[in-house]
Amino acid sequence: MISTVPPELTERILALCHPKDVAAYTQTCRRAYTLVYQSSDQYLWQTLFLDYPFDDPRPPSATPPTPSTSTTTAATPSQNVDWRTKLQRRVRAESIARRDDDAGGDRREFVDVLLECIREAAPKGPAREPSPSRPSHNISWVTNLLTLEESPWIKKCLRLGPLESPSPAGPLAPDIEQLRSLLSLSLDRGVGAEAPEELRLLRRMSRAYSYVLRHYVKEEDYGPFTHGCECVNWTHVNAMITVMTMNLRDFGVHWPKEFKPQAIVQGLEACRPFSAPGLLKRAPRDWAGVEGQWMRIVSFCDYRDLIRFNNSGCDSNFFDDEYQEASRLLRLSLRIVSVESDPKVLETLPDPSRPPITFGGTMRGFNSDDVLNRAIRGNVQVMKDGNIRWSYVAIYNRHDQWSSEGVQIGGACSAAGIVGAWCGAQHEQGDSTGPFWLFRAEDPRERNQTARVQKGNQRK
Repeated sequence: MISTVPPELTERILALCHPKDVAAYTQTCRRAYTLVYQSSDQYLWQTLFLDYPFDDPRPPSATPPTPSTSTTTAATPSQNVDWRTKLQRRVRAESIARRDDDAGGDRREFVDVLLECIREAAPKGPAREPSPSRPSHNISWVTNLLTLEESPWIKKCLRLGPLESPSPAGPLAPDIEQLRSLLSLSLDRGVGAEAPEELRLLRRMSRAYSYVLRHYVKEEDYGPFTHGCECVNWTHVNAMITVMTMNLRDFGVHWPKEFKPQAIVQGLEACRPFSAPGLLKRAPRDWAGVEGQWMRIVSFCDYRDLIRFNNSGCDSNFFDDEYQEASRLLRLSLRIVSVESDPKVLETLPDPSRPPITFGGTMRGFNSDDVLNRAIRGNVQVMKDGNIRWSYVAIYNRHDQWSSEGVQIGGACSAAGIVGAWCGAQHEQGDSTGPFWLFRAEDPRERNQTARVQKGNQRK
């Protein structure tokens, strides 16, 4: 009876099923197996993937394919994506998450799938149809998976701090630390001594890692990098995000919501590309969303405490639950100075479509009396590992005063912003250092225009 149903109709019926049911169907006969696994196109797998639902990983301009009606179907944009493999890996990740053991060797695959899912979250902005304000399917899936009550091993694996990692040594550790960094954007509730013991321990360890002066060396450009600055040191980034997030939570209502990094408000949603505010008039060459208004939060401990901590063995217990750092809010206005265009240089880059950008601007205290105006000079570029690096110096009285090295959290132009470390521009022994968080601020002049564009898109 099944053999009399046209293949295109069978595909449409299977497209309404769960992928596991489709896999079960392939066990019924050779024809079923051939139709599902040996089709000349991936219409079925693409439909199953998008209806699961997951975000479409293709650029918005790509067009959807049609069901196969013959073995000579022309190539379609969907063939640039291995829909079958992507879906199978994500369904398997769900099974791994629900295991009652520690997942063992499957952790690597699980973490890799989650990071891929976050990286491929749909860009957010007025150009995205049908609704730019719709939450990402990918982010929702990741969030749901990580909050499964029957998966205690996930919390144990991903919630511990940078100095007590249950992850095995080797290639897996950087992936877990990167995922931990993203999850630190939305830490559990609780501040100061009232925070859960796990978070208080995490904060102590993160402070200890962030304020160890030997972590800032010339070989890594005094920032959160490794392997000669070719890769991000996600252990370091995770520690700095945790320090900044916990400090801001201590301020509570005394630190206005509109001046907090959107990552604290939105969580993983803030990692989506182009989710930052103030991008409506972004120039095509400004792939990193440099130009515009920014907020910068810096944290630092008393210099005497910094030296005493480093001279006493860097014990994390130095930072007890009552310890408080100072935090400052700064305003920046940035503009592009130049964009690399030399063909010989571009062909050597990890991503020639995103050439290095040199920028300048000004920085001042949030209150005019806080910090005098300082000039800013810096650049943004794609690293060999694909991450986006921001480097800049603050100039006062014609002299470089402070340098900052940071990493974009999430995709380009994400609301999560840039997290990194600041220190003295001359990098002298004993220089002060600490974490910073740089994020775009909304331009009030664009707020109403953005709302009108989004409302128009929703009506289409």
